[in-house]
Amino acid sequence: MVQTFIQTFRELLQHPRNVIDQFLESEDRNYTHPFLFLIIGAIAITLVNTLVVDFSFEPALGEFEAENDQMREIAEWIQVSTVRSTTQFLPLSASLLLVPMLSIAGLFFFRDYITGFFSLLIMNSYAIGATMLFQLLLIPFWAFSGVSLIDPFANATLPALAIAIPTLWLYKSYILSSSFLVWIRILSTFIVGYVLYAVLTGFAASIIGYMIFAIQRIGEMSGSL
Repeated sequence: MVQTFIQTFRELLQHPRNVIDQFLESEDRNYTHPFLFLIIGAIAITLVNTLVVDFSFEPALGEFEAENDQMREIAEWIQVSTVRSTTQFLPLSASLLLVPMLSIAGLFFFRDYITGFFSLLIMNSYAIGATMLFQLLLIPFWAFSGVSLIDPFANATLPALAIAIPTLWLYKSYILSSSFLVWIRILSTFIVGYVLYAVLTGFAASIIGYMIFAIQRIGEMSGSL
């Protein structure tokens, strides 16, 4: 299984059509299933992140004005959830949210190259799965740079680059064309998909942050009874 996983990763970087088209068009299964490839990578890198990097930080709300302490605490938990979703849990959030968002964007921009939401979902599962190894490169920066995790460069810019570079390379290698129009479509697909992912991640983080606050408050109330 490990050998097949490594072979899949290597082939995706060199000849992605061999992997993606075989799954879509053939009964042969010489490579790891796209969803399994994605899930294994996401879980493995998330575990490494958690074991190697200390992702704790003091929330900084700046000039945020809260009506009361509860509102400020909710805002702090939302900030913690948002930052963690794009750092410690970046592999999981990319797997669950970015893959379908890129596939939705691909329905508009990739319709001449690959058709159907399912086909796009397969391609993007392989693409984001292939970015997991590149996400490991973020660990030394998070752990040793001294830059706060709440800095947008640490929780937004670098994660986006770690995902964008291999994904764009895979798109270009799959389409087998470097024309200006193709690059416009490739960039449009990624940008639209990533913007949708950022919006959904922020929304999900807000819900999670509020739920953590509510659970914590219920626990405090139960303990005081």
